[in-house]
Amino acid sequence: MGVLWESTQQGTHYSVRQAGSSVRLYSNRVFHSQWNPNRPFAGAVWDCLSLPCLYRPPSQVKRVLLLGLGGGAGIRQLQTLVKFDYLQAIEIDPVHIKIAKRWFGITQKTVDVLEADAIAWLKQYKGPGFDLVIDDLFGHSDNEPQRAQALNKLWIKQLTKVLNPNATLVVNCISRSELAKSVENFSAAGYVQGYRWSLPEYDNAIGVFFREPVANGDWIKHLESTTLTADMKLAARWVVRRSLNL
Repeated sequence: MGVLWESTQQGTHYSVRQAGSSVRLYSNRVFHSQWNPNRPFAGAVWDCLSLPCLYRPPSQVKRVLLLGLGGGAGIRQLQTLVKFDYLQAIEIDPVHIKIAKRWFGITQKTVDVLEADAIAWLKQYKGPGFDLVIDDLFGHSDNEPQRAQALNKLWIKQLTKVLNPNATLVVNCISRSELAKSVENFSAAGYVQGYRWSLPEYDNAIGVFFREPVANGDWIKHLESTTLTADMKLAARWVVRRSLNL
């Protein structure tokens, strides 16, 4: 694995590395992002963040909110799945933003990357709603990733207020137990359906929640309607999807 760029700034060591056609971002040795244009879905946790957009018809996903940019792999994946009109990404780390633009190619006019504290930004946001919201707010402690904001009732309320009625909400959790503890809070907030997405190689458990139900089989149907290659569609199906009891 070759090092493309690295720097230590304000106590954080950043490293951008290349492995074959893949570009990877590490911060304090925590693996934050990976992008390979030849294999947009390669069995990594980012697949679980972007692919849930297909529970709704791709043509209905016009406005996207991404809380936590990382290197921008999730944005590149979404660009292969839906033709959104606008994506707002909020990232607190200015170095991550520079890396996303330089090494991950996040330069499109439909993508607006804002350097800000996503938690504070969400509390004061009063603009139009979003069709897809992805909460990927992670920091790191002792070189281990951890959520920056607990999925308590107040935070779920903040997330919910920016959703359009038939929107999809995706939240990244460090473990199945963390996600399981939050399910009651989502149910109390009016969510009627949910799924747990995961991959065998990762401890992360990703919650996908809806305030209006989706039909069983919608995700597969919409995946098949995309212009992805047969190999890409097969790779997308590697994700383990399980219903949550709301």
